[in-house]
Amino acid sequence: MPTTELIPAPFELIKKYDRPGPRYTSYPTVPVWTNSVGSDTYSSALDSASQNKDEPLSLYLHLPFCEKRCYFCACNVFIPRRPEHVTEYVATLLTEIHRVANRLAPRNKVMQLHFGGGTPTYLSVDTFGQVMDALEKRFVFMDDAELSIEVDPRVTTKAHLTFLAERGFNRISMGVQDFDLAVQKSIGREQSYDLTKRCIEYAREKGFKSVNLDLIYGLPKQTVEKFRETVKRTIELRPDRLAVYSFAFLPSLIGNQKLIKKEQLPSAEVKYELSKVAFELFTAHGYRNIGMDHYALPDDELTVAQQEGRLMRNFMGYTVSKATDLIGIGISAIGLVNNTFVQNKADMDGYLDSINNGGFATKRGLIMSEDDLIREYIIAQIMCNFTLTVDELKENFNVSFSEYCKNEISELDTFIDDGLLVINERGLTVTDLGRGFVRNIAMVFDAYIKAPAADKPLTFSRTI
Repeated sequence: MPTTELIPAPFELIKKYDRPGPRYTSYPTVPVWTNSVGSDTYSSALDSASQNKDEPLSLYLHLPFCEKRCYFCACNVFIPRRPEHVTEYVATLLTEIHRVANRLAPRNKVMQLHFGGGTPTYLSVDTFGQVMDALEKRFVFMDDAELSIEVDPRVTTKAHLTFLAERGFNRISMGVQDFDLAVQKSIGREQSYDLTKRCIEYAREKGFKSVNLDLIYGLPKQTVEKFRETVKRTIELRPDRLAVYSFAFLPSLIGNQKLIKKEQLPSAEVKYELSKVAFELFTAHGYRNIGMDHYALPDDELTVAQQEGRLMRNFMGYTVSKATDLIGIGISAIGLVNNTFVQNKADMDGYLDSINNGGFATKRGLIMSEDDLIREYIIAQIMCNFTLTVDELKENFNVSFSEYCKNEISELDTFIDDGLLVINERGLTVTDLGRGFVRNIAMVFDAYIKAPAADKPLTFSRTI
């Protein structure tokens, strides 16, 4: 297997390949899904998935509430004005849990559970207990199941962490973005280092085996030296995993980003230096870059899985989960069931009305074709494991890479010439230098980018 070290790319290559492109948490990507996939399609997919009663499941639950919305945030967030908003949403969420479970029965084994938001710990311990009770009543969590949750140290109490540990949660993730106060004020999220440190220390004290922190580079008022201090202070906390995201400034699509002053954003050259600082310091302190924004300690299961060529990726990020189906529950939640992508409605009233009227809240989705499945496999191997073996492709799909992808192969020369990719009779391998460009390489195999619908232009963040 290839090594797990990423070589910082020269700025000239960054400029050459920096363009809008998908992050490939799915293929086909969300923008090409259609409204023709609705509640009936989802019901049928669940019915079919129920036949595989011994196959484990992944569950994702979306809890959208926050006390306030950060200026940079692109998540589906709801700011409740009255307590009844939370009460009504949770009651509806419980209804959806039971409805999904009824369709899936007798299939009920769960190997991965993730709560995202919003801020899941916005809920009180008692209210969160209602959600966990409903899940545990209808599903069986495997002994080695991963139970993870996103938390905000500003609202997460010791009581929350104690409760979560008692209910079996073993992974915790929290946003930091940047520890510099001026940067925090510019993005509407003030969160001190000491507050973050106390949250991590108590989580470890309660037995959480993995802590993930999120940083963002490219935010307003960031400088190389100040971001260097943020990275150093992050290393002091010794998280098991790190996500270091490039800030995507899309105010025309994300209205709250209009509160960010464009003139305070770092230049492209400075943004490049910020990413380089993160790479150099994290790798110098023992972290392995496992691709596209993510770092992990050498003994972390993500690092080990990548070294063994079995790392995967879904809407929850990089994963080692072998669950064949992902069930999304809650407003805007995304699922993949029986090779059918589905997404719930993203507006609160639409979600509540659909569930409370006896159906599902599916707004859009896509039924994968055989071509989709083949290309999804190729893209996943490139994005996660940096290699594609032609024999394995043949074994899984009975297709010849050289024949099936002959047009795509002819487009890879630029990556080969730039030292980002190697192709031989065994397949293709992304070089250490090329690992920062996996989105660009994967895009070559994306049939939808090459032929988007004329009435549906595709909009993505930039690849580098």
